[in-house]
Amino acid sequence: MAGYFLNSIGDRRNRWRVVAGSLVVALLLAGCAGGAPPTEDEPAPAAEEAPAEEAAPVEEEPIEEEAAAAEEDEGPIIIGAVFNATGWMADYDQPPREAALLAIEDINAAGGILGREVQLIERDGETDPTKVREVTQEMIDEGADAIIAPCDFDIGGPASQAAQGAGLIGVSTCATSPLYGSTILGDKQFTVGAWNNILAAAMAEYGYEELEWRTAYVVVDTSIDYTLSLGDYFGEHFTALGGEIVGEDTYVAGDEDFSAQIEAIQALEEEPDVLYVTGYSPYLGDILLAIREAGIETPLAGGDTYDDVNLFALLGPEYGSEIYMATHSWLRPEAGAEMARFIEMYEAEYGVLPLSSFIVVGWDTVKILSQAMEAAGTTDGAAVAAAMEEMEFDLLSGELSWSSAAEGHATQKSTAIVQLQEGRPSFLGWARPENPPEP
Repeated sequence: MAGYFLNSIGDRRNRWRVVAGSLVVALLLAGCAGGAPPTEDEPAPAAEEAPAEEAAPVEEEPIEEEAAAAEEDEGPIIIGAVFNATGWMADYDQPPREAALLAIEDINAAGGILGREVQLIERDGETDPTKVREVTQEMIDEGADAIIAPCDFDIGGPASQAAQGAGLIGVSTCATSPLYGSTILGDKQFTVGAWNNILAAAMAEYGYEELEWRTAYVVVDTSIDYTLSLGDYFGEHFTALGGEIVGEDTYVAGDEDFSAQIEAIQALEEEPDVLYVTGYSPYLGDILLAIREAGIETPLAGGDTYDDVNLFALLGPEYGSEIYMATHSWLRPEAGAEMARFIEMYEAEYGVLPLSSFIVVGWDTVKILSQAMEAAGTTDGAAVAAAMEEMEFDLLSGELSWSSAAEGHATQKSTAIVQLQEGRPSFLGWARPENPPEP
């Protein structure tokens, strides 16, 4: 894999062009399939000889339509959500779901949004992009006012495509690919997750400045954009800081034999300061465990997918040390009064403490929609998107703002740096990188 990072910037730009082109085509095809929007029929003028009693129903029709519209306005605000319950995305969509339900309960207890009750309708996308698009359209047809999309670009993007096509606001709970924004998906689409250029650069910068990492070896899962771009950005920023990438390798999620990757690491003349390994559950645990079982004790680092209680348990006290991650939040009462209130609510509802930061982004997503709709005074997609571009949100996952649609709806956000030691996580601090790589 020599020269991987020398070519990474160009490769990333090429991936943008390919994905952008394919999604634009998909949106155009969807628009063609949908046909032109229906228009209201104007009542035909009554003939001069028509008796009065025949004209009466024509005059009453607009009044009935206005009454129906008013009744609809007074009805609930419906949020449609795709929370994958099957497939590998369940590990990243079900935790936010738990908090989203609590947020809706909390909002309704305070009077709802715009004085209207909030209702959630949800579907399982089965970790299948085609199914995700299909069930999102079902919820739109059922009257959804906004869409919550899955926590990944490859899987969640189709939900936002459908939302954009219907003129609705769409928000992913925690997708971190820079592809998840207005440039690719449209001017009403956002993600709550810090983009990969921020996550990777934050880890690179913290490691370089606080942990004195000077050399790194990078192992990248090539199966999805999230894992590809995370490795790209880490290498780019670490090098810009003055660090050296001494080697790189790849694997594919689902691989069971990591002997080649491990032998390459063991063959290095000098041990690097860190192994930066990208991946996602449940496959990430397999490669990290294999590395540790081979006797390699080099610090390991990665992104938000490391923030997984199942991964902590898999590695345990024996192998779960000197592991670092840039993730969404830190779930302890010391994080603030609102976090303490959330933890109390969560424990009361589910009987356990929240342990993964993927949980809180579900709460944050619903709260963002609520605050933006209140600010806009409507659920209209364009108005809510405009409000979101202007607002700054104080969330359980940190302070958040977005750039304009013309600038891609880039997330402006800090990340939490967490260390795993003997299988137990601890909070090292918040980090927002200076001059992160361009997305």
